[in-house]
Amino acid sequence: MTTDAKPLFQTETEAAHKLTAKFGEHKVVNLEHDGHNVPILILPDGRNAASIQHFIDETREHPKRRKGTSAMQDLDSFVAMTNRFKSDFSAVFGTCNAESADLSLTTVFDYHDPSENKDGIPRFMDHKCIYRFPVSDEWKAWMSMNDKWLDQNQFAEFLEEHIIDVAAPPAFDSKPDMTEFDKHLLNLVSTLESKFTGPSGILELSRGLIIRTEEKFESRQKLATGELAITFSNEHRDEQGGKLKVPDLFLINIPVFKNGANYLIPVRLRFRKDGANLVWKFLLHRTELIVNHAFEEGCAKVKAETELPLFIGYPE
Repeated sequence: MTTDAKPLFQTETEAAHKLTAKFGEHKVVNLEHDGHNVPILILPDGRNAASIQHFIDETREHPKRRKGTSAMQDLDSFVAMTNRFKSDFSAVFGTCNAESADLSLTTVFDYHDPSENKDGIPRFMDHKCIYRFPVSDEWKAWMSMNDKWLDQNQFAEFLEEHIIDVAAPPAFDSKPDMTEFDKHLLNLVSTLESKFTGPSGILELSRGLIIRTEEKFESRQKLATGELAITFSNEHRDEQGGKLKVPDLFLINIPVFKNGANYLIPVRLRFRKDGANLVWKFLLHRTELIVNHAFEEGCAKVKAETELPLFIGYPE
């Protein structure tokens, strides 16, 4: 007796053939939406739909739209790149963390266009240029030691190494017209009841400390003038040791950012006894004001030379 019943078991070859056919079948469907034709790849048995647009883009002579983020290394290049690709709806965004001197500017070339209708025209925001303000080596060096207690050798060696950054004291009396910064410095001197010293005074202090690392000391302050002095004495001599005047205020002239403008920054000196030793520290005065000013100058340059709107914050 013959029968047409299907066999209960499949050979391995038959099973492999059916499995290959099951997952190999697919078709391309063109989805039309808002006048655009988007090819969609449909896979069998409930598999997800997937776009094959990137395959099509690979065959184009050029991309359909610009994408990517370029990073500039100086502000002039950032301005030049922004002007190269800007459009009527491009925008610049700036961020400033004054405490860490972390500043950046970002141009979004394909930012949203608000001018066409009530809701504007949204853009992809895929094309950008960024500039991160590079902190100068001088700023890094002084800020790395700012408000830290240093032993006598460390402090003296740092002053010796960076003496070129120390500026001459301002001559307020010889200036017929004082700037706002001059007025700020003069007010600082008056408030602290002190006076600025220059490179020679700092150099004298640093060298005086280096040769007296093993001597005993005592500090004295003249109440009338506020002048501080340290008297050193050797254990094998009497108490008539040499006096070393200690300036408590000086100026440094350094850039905040590489290739940027220099700023005069007031620096205050402090010292105290730590057991049998003398320890020192300096404090840069109101550095956040300097950083903010440098950032504002950079923003003003970009606004003037690109004629684009500049917003303080982050793009969505």
